[in-house]
Amino acid sequence: MARKEDPMGDDGAKIANLNLKITADERWAFKELCVRHRMSQVDGFRLAARLLEDHLEANKKKCEGE
Repeated sequence: MARKEDPMGDDGAKIANLNLKITADERWAFKELCVRHRMSQVDGFRLAARLLEDHLEANKKKCEGE
């Protein structure tokens, strides 16, 4: 079976757990969002991290241009 490519980095990277303090409603909303789009929570987190990084970089460039 082929390994799924890791969109955020090295496929040989060491796996680690991440603990976040969020409300139960936020947790369920995220889980439901991922299910609706047929993606794992890990892939959802990775996509969210990438979008946040792009957003912050765009805001940085916007502020530097003013």
